[in-house]
Amino acid sequence: MPDDLMRRPPEDREWINVDEIHDLRDWAIYFSVSKERIREAVAVVGPKVDDVKQYLGK
Repeated sequence: MPDDLMRRPPEDREWINVDEIHDLRDWAIYFSVSKERIREAVAVVGPKVDDVKQYLGK
């Protein structure tokens, strides 16, 4: 179990919906980046979590 319980993946573990504020916030916390960085990543590579993860270098 991770030490930081806030860093668990959001409910939908395959897609990031940047139009849902809670989803955007949760993924930003999970990847330890800003919400703007999540929006940027999704704009470049699309909403699939694996692609965003690779783009962010995580």
